[in-house]
Amino acid sequence: MSTEVVSATHIALKEWAVVCEMLLTGKQIVLLRKGGILEQKIGKEFQIEHEAFFLYPNTEHQSKEQLKPEFHDRMSSYGPPAKESGKLTIAGYGRVVDIVKTSDPSKLRALEPVTVWTQALFDMRINYKPEKPNYVVTVRAYKLPQPIAIPYHADYAGCHSWVPMKAELSFAGAVPVLDDAEFERRRQEILKTVQG
Repeated sequence: MSTEVVSATHIALKEWAVVCEMLLTGKQIVLLRKGGILEQKIGKEFQIEHEAFFLYPNTEHQSKEQLKPEFHDRMSSYGPPAKESGKLTIAGYGRVVDIVKTSDPSKLRALEPVTVWTQALFDMRINYKPEKPNYVVTVRAYKLPQPIAIPYHADYAGCHSWVPMKAELSFAGAVPVLDDAEFERRRQEILKTVQG
């Protein structure tokens, strides 16, 4: 991981709107990926392509079957997709803290209590390209002082994780949604689950 401090970026990570909300309220600090967010580097080590990124709340592919029932009502609260409304609202950003590779289905399923996802999502991740490992990514989320509305662009469409936005946005004034001690406590809980 780079130690360079980034103060602005034009990169956003497209993720379910409900997951973005949970990250930005401190209710979840973990993401799962099996490609897309990852890029293979020399030496066959996987790393996150971007260590700091704005959270792009996507409403198009959220699935009730893969979301716990207590979050179902949130799905209708985000309004129309950005491609219909013509604007994208960015409320915060994330920084990658850990990337843990695992092929152990029981370790992945054990993350269910600390996420909004059902076992159906974990099973889908496990069964999709089973020869490839899953990556558990801990993310420290930061909330902007005010959400930023930017115009939607057709280039943002499609099923890809990373979205190069048309303008660079600043992280200035953003504050972590969890204090250092609480974030570290939850981070260690996740690491123990997937590494233990």
